[in-house]
Amino acid sequence: MSNIRVNITELQQILDITPSEHNLMLVGNHGIGKSEILTEYYKAKGMPVIALFLGQMSDPGDLIGLPHKDEATGKTDFMPPYWFPTDGKPIVLFLDELNRARPEILQTIMDLALNRKLAGRKLPEGSRIIAAVNEGDQYQLTDLDPALVSRFNILTFSPTPQEWLLWARKVGVDHRVTDFIQEDSIWLDKTPDSREGADTGLDKTPDRRAWKRVSDIISGCQNLTPAHTKAISSMVGAKAASAFLASVSAHKILSGRDILYNFEKSRKTLEGYQLHELSVVNDGV
Repeated sequence: MSNIRVNITELQQILDITPSEHNLMLVGNHGIGKSEILTEYYKAKGMPVIALFLGQMSDPGDLIGLPHKDEATGKTDFMPPYWFPTDGKPIVLFLDELNRARPEILQTIMDLALNRKLAGRKLPEGSRIIAAVNEGDQYQLTDLDPALVSRFNILTFSPTPQEWLLWARKVGVDHRVTDFIQEDSIWLDKTPDSREGADTGLDKTPDRRAWKRVSDIISGCQNLTPAHTKAISSMVGAKAASAFLASVSAHKILSGRDILYNFEKSRKTLEGYQLHELSVVNDGV
């Protein structure tokens, strides 16, 4: 696709100036944090983000609710689904995996995107509709109707590695992960020597979500075991795991024992440590 490419900062600026009645579509790979970034952005504005994974829906009833008989009129009505706002307050409806949805689900989205209605029930004034789609031969995708596509402003979402690092440090991702990506950011989203379109769907490659998972299992573990090696490989692939572990080994933080027994020998290494590394050393002592 040749759509306009935006990073996180640019996306937030566009959200600020785009009227709520405009629908947005974010194009990008999996695992780059689309839903997390939108949730954080709108949470600060007091708006809830309701994420619907359209690729998991098998029937329009999953989206519009179940039919029932209105005893007062004798006509069929639809009970609102669990997520539909009944308090009149605006929401952000995040339609994830739009181009993985079944054709019958996409037909329901057509009315929603144009008229802001589901089964005759209108979204509260000020609500936003934002969709996310994947692109690439490695995905099993549904072709989108041009009439549906025309109802969205389309942006290719591509957060920079620097933006991810800022976020990662903010939420406490293990410093060994952020140090590794800081040194060589090519590993953040792919294996450097991978060929375009070579992914079979079963070959594990790194992405931003996976690096957060790596942090989850190594956080608080000073010495990584063979079990850690295999677990990390299962998340980011063998090549990325090997490069990451080599980086960790090259930058291994001194233990409290090393310092107490060989302080003079350790002094020069300590002088090159950053604050977060000194904090780890202090805990070890």
